[in-house]
Amino acid sequence: MRFRTRLALAFAAATVIPLGLLGYGVRREMTRRLDAQANQRIEALVSVLRNDLTGRTDRLRTQLRTLAAGLETDNRFRLATGVANAPERSWLLDWAGEAMAAGGLTLLRVLDSAGTVLSSGHFRNEFGRLDPGLTAALSTVHRGPALVRLPAADGDIQALAAVDSFSVAGRRYYLVGGVPFDAATAAALVPQDEITVSLVGEGQRQPGAAVTIPIPHYDALDNGSVTTSALVIIRDPRPMQDLRVRVDRWLVLTAGAMLLLAVLFGLLMAAMLSRPLARLAEKTSQVDLDQLDQDFATERKDEIGALGNLLAAMTTRLRQSAIRLREAERRAATGDLARQINHDVKNGLAPIRHVLRHLADTSQKHPEQLPAIFAERRQTLESSVAYLEDLARNYARLAPAIDRGATDVSALLMDVARASAVDGVEFHVDAPAHLPPVRADGVALRRIVENLVSNAIDALEGQPGVVTLVSQLVSSNHEQRIRLSVSDTGRGMSAQELEQAFDDFHTTKPAGTGLGLSVVRRLVNDLGGTLRVETGPSKGSTFSVEIHTA
Repeated sequence: MRFRTRLALAFAAATVIPLGLLGYGVRREMTRRLDAQANQRIEALVSVLRNDLTGRTDRLRTQLRTLAAGLETDNRFRLATGVANAPERSWLLDWAGEAMAAGGLTLLRVLDSAGTVLSSGHFRNEFGRLDPGLTAALSTVHRGPALVRLPAADGDIQALAAVDSFSVAGRRYYLVGGVPFDAATAAALVPQDEITVSLVGEGQRQPGAAVTIPIPHYDALDNGSVTTSALVIIRDPRPMQDLRVRVDRWLVLTAGAMLLLAVLFGLLMAAMLSRPLARLAEKTSQVDLDQLDQDFATERKDEIGALGNLLAAMTTRLRQSAIRLREAERRAATGDLARQINHDVKNGLAPIRHVLRHLADTSQKHPEQLPAIFAERRQTLESSVAYLEDLARNYARLAPAIDRGATDVSALLMDVARASAVDGVEFHVDAPAHLPPVRADGVALRRIVENLVSNAIDALEGQPGVVTLVSQLVSSNHEQRIRLSVSDTGRGMSAQELEQAFDDFHTTKPAGTGLGLSVVRRLVNDLGGTLRVETGPSKGSTFSVEIHTA
């Protein structure tokens, strides 16, 4: 992901996340407060409805008390209820209708103690009907509202009712009256807004109901059953949902606009930062030890200007350091070359020294064997002299080209073993003659083997031991290679010693140059081979070299 993309995303996240949190908080707080306000309104409305129902019931009872007091002192009522077929009976039948109309009632009944209807204002033909449960049901309600459903001429009538009683001639009579109260009346109790009031019967459910006010309900049309209806206060969720939708829409629009502005601002800032950084990166990519002429100096006063000036100072130091480094490399290369020449010449002279020492020892102890010994070791002298001559020619060219000709590894191992014979060191050579030749420079390969053999002899530290030279054919990645290995029974190396063994000029021998193994590693790399070491304290060492066959 590019820098400008990351910066744009960072600006977008830094803008949208706080805005989203703010929107969430505003929406949640708005919902909480509106719900609290609605609950307060509902609580106030419940109190108002209870007071309204109680007030209506109290006024109704007052009216009934007035009417009952009038009947108690009216002789016509006494005569109408005392003598059958009296002229006052007609008056009693019409009394309820006239009193109901005068008092603004929707129903009015006069009943005796047995529940027989003596006069009915809302249904005149109801005279003589027996309804004992009505007065019993209304008498159990103490000052609270109650609903009744009674038959009427054109169906039925439902009203908020109350009951009062009076005595005439030692007999108890009941006066039941009511005012209109149905679902339409309940709905009209509150203004038309998000809170509505419904009147429901027992067992009916109203979705979204917040609070219910129970009201006893007597139903004369249902065999005088007494149930409980309820005023249900309902909060319409649609206004709140609409408000939330509008708030969410504005939040989304605002978040989208802020996101777009943040991305554009982030891209603009990224472009302002990336252009000078890209120029610095382009100049930096062209810097190396051979090209330190890039000019990073700038007049900018910001962090990018500080970075440019820092790079300018760095290239100046690198330029000066490169000059010192080249001089140091030249001196080091001269010293390394001198040490390497000294090391290789010593390796070439070692076999000659061994032969001369052997000849001198033979001339003193067994002079008669000197010609035979000379004839036996003459080839070693000649091969060593030839090696020194080739070495001299190579160093004369300073950078000799690698001659990747066919070289017989087995013969080379046998020759180096004969040339490296030392008293107290037993050489074992396992070099089959039928092995294919390798694709390598003969002189370079001989230098590898001689250095490894010399290192193995030194590892014995003057003690009797065995040096083993082995060559064998191996296959690796469908390619045939010759593996030659030089093993010794010396003291071996620790892990720390092995890490430093191939470093230039690192040696543990008093007269060593520290170039033997480093030369081996370099020559193996030049020949395209691989070098592996197996060693351990008191376990000896085995150096293995693998080279491609010719």
